[in-house]
Amino acid sequence: MFSKILLAYDGTEPSDLAFERAVEVAQQAHAPLHVVAVAWSAEVETHASLDKARVQCWEYLKRLRDRGVEAKVDLDLEVVEGTCSEQIVAAADRLDADLIVIGHRKRRLLSRLAEGSLAKRVIDHAHCCVLVAG
Repeated sequence: MFSKILLAYDGTEPSDLAFERAVEVAQQAHAPLHVVAVAWSAEVETHASLDKARVQCWEYLKRLRDRGVEAKVDLDLEVVEGTCSEQIVAAADRLDADLIVIGHRKRRLLSRLAEGSLAKRVIDHAHCCVLVAG
């Protein structure tokens, strides 16, 4: 059973599905759920855009708090900055997580080839189990 669960959340529909799955696992395991959102900006070295991304991350994380209370799951919320896959894996390592839960956007082949898959990058570098919801 899992005792330390990390959810990567970005406010999208796939991450909402991942939240629901993570809550189910947390309830079954009687474990807290650590939720991390990664603030990043395509505009390198621009503090204003990174500040805006950080505020946006906190806005959608705060909405999860009520859902966690309803589900009777202890939520710990965190916003980190940097490259998404690197920060998700780093947070899992820092927390010594047994499970990472992440959403997956269904995209066309060319889009996946051009951009790569965040879920795949996390799977490739994680030192624990990864549950991909989507």
